[in-house]
Amino acid sequence: MADKLKFQEKLSGILHLAEEKQMHLNIEEIEKFFEEEALSAQQIELVCDYLLSQKVAVSGYEKKPGVIRQAEEEREELTREEQEYLESYLREIHEMVPRTPEESRLAAYMPLVTEEALKLPRQGVFLGDVIQEGNVSLVGALLAYAPGEEKREEILKEIRASMRALLESQLEMKRQDRKMVDRVSDLEATIREMSDGLGRKVDVEEVAEKMGVSEEEIEDILKLAGEEWKEE
Repeated sequence: MADKLKFQEKLSGILHLAEEKQMHLNIEEIEKFFEEEALSAQQIELVCDYLLSQKVAVSGYEKKPGVIRQAEEEREELTREEQEYLESYLREIHEMVPRTPEESRLAAYMPLVTEEALKLPRQGVFLGDVIQEGNVSLVGALLAYAPGEEKREEILKEIRASMRALLESQLEMKRQDRKMVDRVSDLEATIREMSDGLGRKVDVEEVAEKMGVSEEEIEDILKLAGEEWKEE
């Protein structure tokens, strides 16, 4: 238990470090942070996945297939809304007239941001949101280099990491939403089953005992569903 609590504290610490660095870390910083724990490669991957779920961009980490990676040739089909957005957005980029050297640098990379966004399986996340996240990361990445000294692949890595972090964060939110919907459904089914079986309205204590949870948890589930336990 002590080791588990210590590791949880370290996770909180790495998240705090990420916040200090504008939600961007690289794999070397993560490995150094957990140096004393001597984590295995698999454990480091789990830490990176956790950071992605918290919308932290992790440079130098390529998530293994299963959640947000897929082969480029298996690109996700665009919805009609996304197709219209993409056509309009690419037209705007083409018609853009840079007025400063900084704008010229941005204009050169913006089509690449779009291309990277199209490679990722968005699983319901709107393409425009992914591109916008990539562009924000692009601005930050370019600021790290003097004009003409930027490293193209390093910048693209930053962009990919940022977009993956957004996607993982959105997917985690969806998983939590589904989990809560399931809990509400289970609660409603249990109340209905117990009420029908006993021929009367049950109280929160009985339901909590039946489901093996605390009364507070029952009330929390109801609150999240926009309801409350009504005593007669």
